[in-house]
Amino acid sequence: MKGLKERPPFQKSLACPSSRTLLSFRTERLPATISNLVSYHLSGCEFCNCELPLLAHYHNAFRGDNEPPEIPADLKILAESILKSKNQNWFRP
Repeated sequence: MKGLKERPPFQKSLACPSSRTLLSFRTERLPATISNLVSYHLSGCEFCNCELPLLAHYHNAFRGDNEPPEIPADLKILAESILKSKNQNWFRP
């Protein structure tokens, strides 16, 4: 049809604020100047407007509470030695 504008793809763009910034905006933890910029962005970005309410359900993920535990030293050494021996065998003629 003639005259219809093509819609931009529904995805985060380089101009979009990060998820952390959106979450901080949602919880009112941004300086006023940045909050104003995010608010202006939200006035024209369909993707970020959809992401914003979803972030309320995942706020703990941004606090570092869900970081994976560190690999025990013995297990790490074993894994590295296995990977090293496999890599050496791959390159032998």
